[in-house]
Order: sequence, then C-alpha cells, then structure tokens
Amino acid sequence: MPPFMDRNDAGRQLAGLLSAFRGHDVVVLALPGGGVRVASELAARLHVLLDVILVLPLAVARCPDLVYGLLGEDHTLLIDTAAVARGELGDPEREHTQQAQWKILRHNAFSYRGEDPRVRLENRTVVIVDDCLTEAGAVRDACRMARMHGAIRVAVAVPVAGRQALSGLSPYADKIVCLNAPAQPPTADKWYRDSAPTTSTDIASMLGTNHSAAASDSPVGFDGASRITPASRSTSMRGRWP
Repeated sequence: MPPFMDRNDAGRQLAGLLSAFRGHDVVVLALPGGGVRVASELAARLHVLLDVILVLPLAVARCPDLVYGLLGEDHTLLIDTAAVARGELGDPEREHTQQAQWKILRHNAFSYRGEDPRVRLENRTVVIVDDCLTEAGAVRDACRMARMHGAIRVAVAVPVAGRQALSGLSPYADKIVCLNAPAQPPTADKWYRDSAPTTSTDIASMLGTNHSAAASDSPVGFDGASRITPASRSTSMRGRWP
C-alpha cells in the first residue's frame, strides 16, 4: 500500500521536519501540478506564504534539444552564453522564442493567480516543493529562478525523490529535506493512495486568499522595487549549466 494517503498527508509529514522554516520572510513555492497540494498543506502548517514558481526552458525551433536559458516571471532571463555560441543562436531567433514562451508563462500565471502578482522573494527564504521527484531538472531550474528573483536562501522539500535526483540538486539548494529516497526513480501512483490530477482551477483555489494577502506584503529591508533582469542584462550561466 502506498505510504501517503494523499498529497496533503505528505505535506503534513514534511511540516514535521521543517519547523524552523517559519516567519514573514519564508515563502513556500510549488511547481505547478500535484506539488501544489503538498505545498499548500506545508504552508498552512508552517503559517507562511504560498505561491507557485513559474519557469520555462528556452530553445529555438531549429535546435530543440539545445536549451540556452530559462525564462521566469517579470521577463527574468538566465542565459547560457556557451550554449548560445555553440548553437550559433542569433538575436532574432532567440527573441522570437522568448516572446512565444513569455505568452505561455503569462497565460499560466493568469490561470493560477488571476490579476494578482507573484509573491515577492527579495531577501526571503524559499522552500521549493514538488510531490514526486524522478529527475532534478525542473526543481533545479526553480532554485535558479528563485535566486534570480532575490531569494537569499533556497531549500527543497519533497516527500519522495530518487537518490540520483537529490544528488543533482545539491549544488543549487542550501538545504534538502526528503522523506523517502528510493534507489530507483519513483512514480507517484506507488507513493500516493489518492493520486488524482491537480488542475489549474485546483491550483487557483489553493493559492486563493493566501496569495491575495501576500501580494502587498514585503519582507524587512525590501523597498518594493522589482528585480527584473531584461534580455539586455541577462545573467550568464556559463560553467554551471549541466
């Protein structure tokens, strides 16, 4: 029988290991999907803010397997200049890709939050949550983007994750909390008795008043200015991009 009744149960169990992560400067960030249910329960138990973190990979049409960067909200960009050079990627094709991905990201943000802005992360500690981690990529990218948004400490919390995936996250997270780490990559249906899908409507409902209350909240020392990294000032990820 799967060890977790559902993702809420997993969130409750994680909360028992994260009691130090409390206060106005802590934000629980979920990857969209089943992880939002885990994160919602965790945030409620810790009495901290809840949000989703949105990140999309960037690859031009003629080189779909060559990811040259990441796009986050507020047009935040992380660019792997080595990949750009390797693929001889010109400005026009990169701009086309970035505009197309931005439309998708903006649509997703509206689906989850409506007109509400994201929770500001400047000078905050974030806990990035997913429900079942088979590989490190998505959570790794979320860690990178959280730091670009101003987070000063990044933790990862997952109910279950493959050992190789956890190892891949070590360079990007200050702390990793995992309840179960099987040798083989896990599958959600073997760990959750109730593995019903999580829809955009479900996510919007879970964010609900938590996000609305957070929209005007700022951490100590934050002056309210947005930390936006436009394409002209993108951060190079040379040397850290796997």
